[in-house]
Amino acid sequence: MFEEYGYADFLIERYIKLFGKDETRKLLEANEKPLKKAIRINTLKISVKDCLSRLEKKGFVLSQVPWCEYGFIVEKGRFSIGATTEFLLGYYYVQDQASMVPAIELDPKPGELVADIASAPGGKTTHLAQLMENKGIIVASDINLNKMKELRSNLQRCGIINVLALNYDAETLSKLDIKFDKILLDSPCSAEGAIIKIKERRKTIKQGDFEYYSKKQKSMIDIAKSMIKKDGILIYSTCAIAPEENELVVEHALKDGFELLELSNKQCLPGLTEFFGKKHDKRLEKCGRFYPYTHGTQGFFVAKLRKTF
Repeated sequence: MFEEYGYADFLIERYIKLFGKDETRKLLEANEKPLKKAIRINTLKISVKDCLSRLEKKGFVLSQVPWCEYGFIVEKGRFSIGATTEFLLGYYYVQDQASMVPAIELDPKPGELVADIASAPGGKTTHLAQLMENKGIIVASDINLNKMKELRSNLQRCGIINVLALNYDAETLSKLDIKFDKILLDSPCSAEGAIIKIKERRKTIKQGDFEYYSKKQKSMIDIAKSMIKKDGILIYSTCAIAPEENELVVEHALKDGFELLELSNKQCLPGLTEFFGKKHDKRLEKCGRFYPYTHGTQGFFVAKLRKTF
């Protein structure tokens, strides 16, 4: 069943157990279609109105991202949205719609001390800075040196001046003994939700990947807990749809020092509370899930946590 889509057999079996046959077919069919590009207008440099006017004059047709007033889906264009003068000037950032959600949910304020862990290449970092009006401090860390070069390039292009970029992993960052008001952890993951963009993952992904990343993610969320102030907010997100990397990681956080908060985004689907034959914490419904066949995005997961002590 579903052999025509070319997925590893175990993945199809997982999807049927998680979503049922009808939803699985919808997911696989959606992953066959090209993902529409989206942009986040950088209001640090230009107004939404002026940016839209410039792009429309170049033949781009844009529609609103449902959850971001300065985010727009590229419906049509004569050439790549990443090949404009406006892009080079940092007037906008090309970013998947779902990837705009974490910074919006974190809601950082000007003057706050914020950490962006695993931050490169900088889509969410530049978004945080935009929301903070370039005020306060963002400590953006990533262990990948090549991606850090991309991060620094994007910071410069977008006119960001409140970011301290460090080539650190989460554990090294925690040793600086800084207590943050808010933390964004867009965690390294299996990229299962990004199959719509990375077609080869449908064959190369292994069951062991989910267990490997789940263990790593739980460790990173524990480290993040040690770095955040009491009552501080942590946004946890992945571009995976596996519950091992999402709900199980959040459930781990709920057992030790965190409470789960409602998301402001009402378009997302609720987190899973029952999967693979087991029932889980009912509070996990407060998490948010995005799918290509329901939202027109890559597969994505978001949870909002508050440190309770």
